[in-house]
Amino acid sequence: MELIFRKLGKGEMDRPPTQRDQFNNDDVELVDALVRESLQNSLDARDANGIVRVHFRLHDASPTHFEALARFLDLENLRIHLRATKMLPDDVDLEQCRLLVIEDFGTTGLTGAWDEWDKKPFCDFWRRMGVSNKRGGSLGRWGLGKLVFSSASQARIFFGLTVRSDDASRGYLMGQAVLTTHELDDGERYDSHGFFALPGDEDFQFPETSETELEAFRKACGLTREHEPGLSVVVPFAQPSITLSRIAQGALRNYFFPILMGRLELRIGEFTLDASTFGELARLHGDARFSDGLLPEFIDTMQQGRTGEIEPVVLPRTWNREPMEKSLGEHLDALRAKLASGSAVYVRAPLLLKRKDGSEKPTHVDLFLKRSPNERGDTLVVRDTIVLPSESKYFRGKNVFAALVADDADVCSFLGDAENPAHTSWSATAEKVTTNWRNSSERLKEVRGALQQLYGALFTSVETLDENALIDVFSVRSSEGASGRRPRGPIIRPTNIPNLPARPRAYRLSRLSGGFVIRADVGLTADELPIQIRVRTAYDVLRGNPFSKHDSLDFDFNERQLDVLASGATTSAQAPNVLLIEAHGANFAVVVRGFDVRRDLIVDPVRVS
Repeated sequence: MELIFRKLGKGEMDRPPTQRDQFNNDDVELVDALVRESLQNSLDARDANGIVRVHFRLHDASPTHFEALARFLDLENLRIHLRATKMLPDDVDLEQCRLLVIEDFGTTGLTGAWDEWDKKPFCDFWRRMGVSNKRGGSLGRWGLGKLVFSSASQARIFFGLTVRSDDASRGYLMGQAVLTTHELDDGERYDSHGFFALPGDEDFQFPETSETELEAFRKACGLTREHEPGLSVVVPFAQPSITLSRIAQGALRNYFFPILMGRLELRIGEFTLDASTFGELARLHGDARFSDGLLPEFIDTMQQGRTGEIEPVVLPRTWNREPMEKSLGEHLDALRAKLASGSAVYVRAPLLLKRKDGSEKPTHVDLFLKRSPNERGDTLVVRDTIVLPSESKYFRGKNVFAALVADDADVCSFLGDAENPAHTSWSATAEKVTTNWRNSSERLKEVRGALQQLYGALFTSVETLDENALIDVFSVRSSEGASGRRPRGPIIRPTNIPNLPARPRAYRLSRLSGGFVIRADVGLTADELPIQIRVRTAYDVLRGNPFSKHDSLDFDFNERQLDVLASGATTSAQAPNVLLIEAHGANFAVVVRGFDVRRDLIVDPVRVS
């Protein structure tokens, strides 16, 4: 194999891959985009068994393995092109290679022609950019997501070894370098995209298929795939911001739905993330939305609806043209009672979509609502197995778990055409949806508004109505003076609310220079002991969640980089930035020092037992 860049003619335009920014910005971090792209590609290629397994690993290539890998990298040629583009950071040593390996199983692999053009996955993955032949309910639809693999490399390169379900006797290995249009010392201009491949006829790149060469590549990169169908992606010189901890957080944030539904199993480093281990790992690596277990419990209720254990209330087809209360009809009071009792409600809203070719597609979306016993409700908007985080802003309910699930094939096709490349939101003006569908703006408005309408019909009337709640704000003096007649109706006296004592706490947090201390508070009694306190820590950031952006290079409890002094308690590291305190003494105290005094430290202690 060799690195092949196409020479550009004098009249050809520069076409740098400027779309990278769509996968690393304020809304989507690179590691989130990496996880989303990897998993949606794998889920799109799932085989008949239905369960997809994906392995993520990070490791440094040994000197022996790097020597073998350097041959596939065409290292000297790669240096020349990287130097011309000035894209390689100065501190990157091309003799030291950190590898990110992503392998999927239970998939079909990159099927289709490898020695000519067609409209199947092999050509889509390697030979198309900004164009995809995925249709219907496919998760990825833009043909841009593969940019995230080269973006994950400091050298902007990646490799893919695939075994196909229809040809399991052979493997196919190619690689790609995604740089920018550049000029070498010979004065020739070269395209931004290069291939690690075998040269073919008429500038066509062929994959490596020699079993001897494939075995050498497997050993050099530590791949586990032999002849199982699927795709193994290798990213040499992985970005330092990509860590296994962040990959786990990205999976928990973006793909908890298919994991809890039993459609997806992940192995991240040495641990397995599936439906059975989700709760434990979410408490260790997830954020506050998983800490109390209420969101997984709500998703379990949704799973019962998906499997037919719970039957939905089906709205009439006129629901989008009349008040929701009327559409719910005889079910209204029963649904309100379920919500008041703390149970979840499940409602199906039919839709009629029309394609530009005149065909009509009857379909539906499913709606779920449940009161939250605390103030930590959550909103999920799901297309098939993709959670679209930016779409939750269209729902404004409080203290409630809410979900809109679109997994019928036709509505998935419609919404997939409306999605942005990063699969975080929908747009009624997207080219694909306006080209393929009639009245796309109205239909998308109906989908987005369905959950809010259901909430308004059910929750508004569950609350107590006080007609005099604002009487002191909007009352005005009578023009006839104090002797005027009092308006008819009862005299409402304000309720005398007693001062309630504050609930005693079991522990308190105090700040120290370069650290913090957590000690027993006056509310802790001997009967409560022992207790466990999970403490998350991170340096504050300008944008985003500081806990999800934590890097072990900042500090790492596992590496004993910090001074932890415990009295009446024991401590253990649960993650690089998570400390578990098990207090057994009534006057326990845990002092942690060694943080950077020049940075703002965020400390979030939560009692877990």
